[in-house]
Amino acid sequence: MRALEHGFFLCSKLKSSLTILYVIEIPPFLYIQSQKLVDTIMLTLENEAKGILIDGKIQGKKYNIDPDSLFLEGGNIGSIIIDYSEKNSFDFIIIGSKGKGNFKNALLGSVSHRVLHHSKNPVLIVK
Repeated sequence: MRALEHGFFLCSKLKSSLTILYVIEIPPFLYIQSQKLVDTIMLTLENEAKGILIDGKIQGKKYNIDPDSLFLEGGNIGSIIIDYSEKNSFDFIIIGSKGKGNFKNALLGSVSHRVLHHSKNPVLIVK
């Protein structure tokens, strides 16, 4: 949530808009035979995303910012963030240095690493 706080601060100073994007990584369900279990996992992830987006909207009130917010689902979070930001002509991306994903990279999270190195937009990584 520190990245979000920095985003609100910068947008309030620059008088710009903010979009909060939360991407749910769809886990590989190859070996799960129960559709009910898959549905329960996905519902839990979606509820968590919605809660974070609601908290972000509330947090924006401190800065007099009403951010757009949405969550997307997909297999590669970094690619989804990059594609969405390019399709919607974002000026820059603010992202946290580490998320909840696997520890693929000790110093920088794998998603922020991918976004940093593959986005055409400037990227601010918040530690």
